[in-house]
Amino acid sequence: MREFFRNYKKKLLILLLALGILVGISLLVTFILLLFNIVYLDDGIKFNIALFNSFKNTWYGIIIILIFQVVTTTLLSFAPGTTMGFILMHQALYENVWVSFIMAFVGGTLASFSMYFVGKIGGSKLCRKVLGDEDTNKAFNLLNNKGAIYFPLMILFPLFPDDALIMISGTIKMKFSWFAPSIIIGRGVGIATIIFGLEFIPFNRFATIWHWIIFGFICLIGTIILFGGAYKLNKYILSKKSIEKD
Repeated sequence: MREFFRNYKKKLLILLLALGILVGISLLVTFILLLFNIVYLDDGIKFNIALFNSFKNTWYGIIIILIFQVVTTTLLSFAPGTTMGFILMHQALYENVWVSFIMAFVGGTLASFSMYFVGKIGGSKLCRKVLGDEDTNKAFNLLNNKGAIYFPLMILFPLFPDDALIMISGTIKMKFSWFAPSIIIGRGVGIATIIFGLEFIPFNRFATIWHWIIFGFICLIGTIILFGGAYKLNKYILSKKSIEKD
């Protein structure tokens, strides 16, 4: 036992110190939350919902929520579903669908711009540290093989690693004049589909499997049309560039 303690004494002390710091930070945060009445004591610690509801509708509350989304999305760009999580958060925070759409759209667009400039300034080395080699290589291959013309569609459809693509687009010198409208259109349509989808598509009336099959078939046809149009446009641009070189 003494030998075990002697061998792991340093590690145990570091662990105890880390736990002490964690407890101290937790107590400090709790004290601050109690001080500003964000939480209160009533048979336990309870969250002040009334205060938060008034805060989220103020101009400074909106700015803080948007800043939180931009910073968190940029730092967690390696994690799938971060953008979707914030879209659902805005839906939960704001009962008005238009307000939740505007908040999700503005926050998502600003976060995308932030990730673009992180990639542009930090380069591929920073992208690999943030995203990891696998996601970085996948995003590089998608943009290099498919071309920038497919970029808005990659942002629109959830099958692609959109956050990784956004950060990598800054490293490959994608023009901001193409990036910005691609994000505005791709993010805008994607967020609107999620937030307004339940309002316009009568899912509650899908009584049989055939309703879902027809719905899936319509989505498939729309996807084929979009990517087919992008393919023809990309082919036209490449042929035009080859003619100019000749």
